[in-house]
Amino acid sequence: LDYRGGRTQQKAVRTISKEQRQEIKEAFDIFDSEGTGRMDYHELKVAIRAMGFEIKKPEALELMARYDSEEAGYIGFEAFEEIVAQRYAAQDPVDEMRKAFELFDEDRRGKISFRNLRRIARDLGERLTDEELHGMIEEFDQDQDGEINEDEFIGIMKQTSLY
Repeated sequence: LDYRGGRTQQKAVRTISKEQRQEIKEAFDIFDSEGTGRMDYHELKVAIRAMGFEIKKPEALELMARYDSEEAGYIGFEAFEEIVAQRYAAQDPVDEMRKAFELFDEDRRGKISFRNLRRIARDLGERLTDEELHGMIEEFDQDQDGEINEDEFIGIMKQTSLY
């Protein structure tokens, strides 16, 4: 991937959501540990990993070389935003949904049970009754086994545009 490809990088920055842009800004501010408005190689690598993306040393060094045009050993917020926006743009939505499903499927059975759903609702601070939770399962449980499998979950996500 060319992270400095003019139109491509601008397109990626334009396509990220307001929430993603805010996450990028917060990550930059956290890892700009000295508050200088710039980050070095180590801060870049840790910040990208903290945002849930893989990055190996050679790639981080290459990004620094590409974006550090003054060869000062630092990049600014705009460069960081472009780098992370490219990564967001390269994400496969279905792969991300599968990862989300795995978080719900705490028993690793390939299904989200009523118990899993109740725990997640509670963890998220949602005050849903057992009846409401059962209703959610019933609405999307296509194979009528009383649980939500991965395909049903992906269908829910696509139907509700939560990806």
